[in-house]
Amino acid sequence: MDFFKGSDLRFNLKNSYKKIVAVMVQFGSMLKAYFFRVLEKIQAFKNYLKDLFFSFPLRRKLSIIIGGVVFIVIVVLSLIFQQTEKGLLESKLEEICNLTVQYLSSYDIKDNLLMRNHDEIKLSVLYVKQKNITGLDYAWVINRDGQCIAHTNIKLTEGNQNLFTEEESNFLLGLKETTAIENATHYEYYYPIFATSKDADGQRKDVFLGVAGIGFSKEVALAPIHEARKIIYTIAIFVTIASILGIYFLSDRMVKQIQEISAGARQIGRGNLDIKISVKSTDELGQLAHEFNNMAMHLKEKLHMQKFVSPITRKMIKRYLFSDGHPEISQHREVALLFSDVRDFSGFSQRHDPETVVKVVNIYLDLQARIVEQNFGAVDKFMGDQVMAVFEGVNRHVHLFNAAVSIQKSIRTLNQQRQKLSQDILTVGIGINIGPAVIGNIGSKDRMDYTVVGDVVNLASRFCDMAKSGQIITSTQLYNQIQSHFPAENLGSIKIKGRAEAVEICAIEY
Repeated sequence: MDFFKGSDLRFNLKNSYKKIVAVMVQFGSMLKAYFFRVLEKIQAFKNYLKDLFFSFPLRRKLSIIIGGVVFIVIVVLSLIFQQTEKGLLESKLEEICNLTVQYLSSYDIKDNLLMRNHDEIKLSVLYVKQKNITGLDYAWVINRDGQCIAHTNIKLTEGNQNLFTEEESNFLLGLKETTAIENATHYEYYYPIFATSKDADGQRKDVFLGVAGIGFSKEVALAPIHEARKIIYTIAIFVTIASILGIYFLSDRMVKQIQEISAGARQIGRGNLDIKISVKSTDELGQLAHEFNNMAMHLKEKLHMQKFVSPITRKMIKRYLFSDGHPEISQHREVALLFSDVRDFSGFSQRHDPETVVKVVNIYLDLQARIVEQNFGAVDKFMGDQVMAVFEGVNRHVHLFNAAVSIQKSIRTLNQQRQKLSQDILTVGIGINIGPAVIGNIGSKDRMDYTVVGDVVNLASRFCDMAKSGQIITSTQLYNQIQSHFPAENLGSIKIKGRAEAVEICAIEY
């Protein structure tokens, strides 16, 4: 039975141990989870403060940072100054106290203690009080028995009452040198009084006579420091507020300049290139505003210059920029060409003033350019009253014929409208052609023109010269090759200068 009882006891102890371990593990897990939750909350609070700070306007952030730095610097300097001043004050106070207690322990006091002439000692203590030493609250002298025999407060010496506890008396009577003690309200200095005498063997020895003590008020002694602290804190607050206000107004000017530049950037993004930022300073922000104005001016110049540069030339410039400055000088490609020329332009120019001529011609040139672009072509150049357009891509022949027909139809509609308004009208003849050509830079090294050259260009130009008002002329061979859905009228063969064989041409009907 005892064996089974021992087994049960061991089993119970083992189970208890497992339960304790399980509880400790569970408690550790809970403590760990709680610790991590606290860390998460601290991190979340830090992130909140960070997000809050960065959400502030620039002027407020600058004011907080500069104001905080100024305040911290002033407080640190003031604390250093106060500690230094306190050390000097305590040193001076200690010197005064030493002189005072030394006076109280002078030869007269010693003699009077030896002679037990307490009245003279009281007069000496009262004399110290009457000197009106700033901060001196009390002075006293006790004899070798621990009895206070003199005090600045005469009532405390009446009736032979003991001012100190037994522990305090033992401490004072055991002093061997000047001792300073600081309590809640006073700085106290104790000076043990000894008389020198000779024993029977002629040896000199010190005979303890008593202790002289004084108490200086901490409030009075530290008043200059407290006053200086108030002045320093007042100055710190004033300087901090002045710094914050100064930074606020300074940053306000900076922020307004930045906001103006930001608004200008948005205006440029909307296509308004007439924006100009007022330069209010010569610092970095002023330079930024100046450079912003230069950028807007250059963008405006570039935009206006693009009107005088053909899309083909712009493509060449892009290839040049992305080819490390070494693009292909020329390319051989099959292109579709359209030439359009105003009929009787010379007579129209003679009948009207130059301003009217330019105004009317631009109306017709703008109409043709828009139709070319709508049909995926590009105006290569305007040559007086003539338009040269280029079409590329797989469906260039379709776009070429559609553009030519659309130009003639649109001009006819425009002329009908202008005739109703009794306005001058113009008509054009068009020549079109498709074939291989060379696209490249033509001209001198200082002034070049990126254009299309080749026999196909010459033929298209000649077809345009032959076309009458409202006509679209091309070669019959080209018309048959592309199988256009537009009908055509055969105009027979013509002899073209520079070509051995005659060219059969036709007029596209629309």
